[in-house]
This record gives sequence, structure tokens and C-alpha cells, in this order.
Amino acid sequence: MQLTAGNYEAFAQPRKPEGVETKTAHIVGGGLAGLATAGFLIRDGRMDGSRITIYEKSRLLGGALDGIERPEKGFVIRGGREMENHFETLWDLFRSIPSLEIEGASVLDEFYWLNKDDPNYSLCRAT
Repeated sequence: MQLTAGNYEAFAQPRKPEGVETKTAHIVGGGLAGLATAGFLIRDGRMDGSRITIYEKSRLLGGALDGIERPEKGFVIRGGREMENHFETLWDLFRSIPSLEIEGASVLDEFYWLNKDDPNYSLCRAT
């Protein structure tokens, strides 16, 4: 997928790669980049998730997200509300991940609605 100045290409689906059914992916690291890689391989690369292996040395995926695993809710990240409007690639991926709680909605929809209902903005972040 190629992102350009407009949104024309953002809405077109890439063609299914030839031979993707016989390929596997091995991703080293289960942080943001590794998880996003798996997400884009599934969505844009049309690779079946069962053909993707993520190697992570920690007990829990997520890397610097410092999250927790809650089987009833999925993966919960700390600090997720600090995400900003210009994270186009992240929002593009989130629009294709279905909500676990709201039928017909995406994770992007949930972030958007939450930020409209309860705005969260800071000029300073503690480090």
C-alpha cells in the first residue's frame, strides 16, 4: 500500500500477493512494530494469521506499551489515550480491527468516540 497526499489509495485494497497461501512469516519482537507487522500482513498481505509466528522474550506481548492481558477484554494498554491525531498509520490499522464490545465498530471508532466524549489532551508528558 502506498500512502499519498490524498486518501484515494488509503481506501483501495492491495491485490492478494501471489503464493501467499504457502508463505510463513517469523517476526522477532512482539512490541508495537511486531504486532503492527502481523496486523498488516493479515489485512494487506492477506496472510492467514496461523502462518505468522511472533517471537518475544517477555512473558507478555506489547513491548513498551506496558500492558496487561485480560482474556475477557483482550490486550489492555496503559497510556493509550496519549495517542495523537497525526498517527495515520496506526489509525489506518485500527480501522480494520473489529471492536470486541461494539458490533459493527472498529478499534478506531472506539478511540474516536472516547476522545469526543472525554477529551484527553496534554501539552506536557511526564517521563
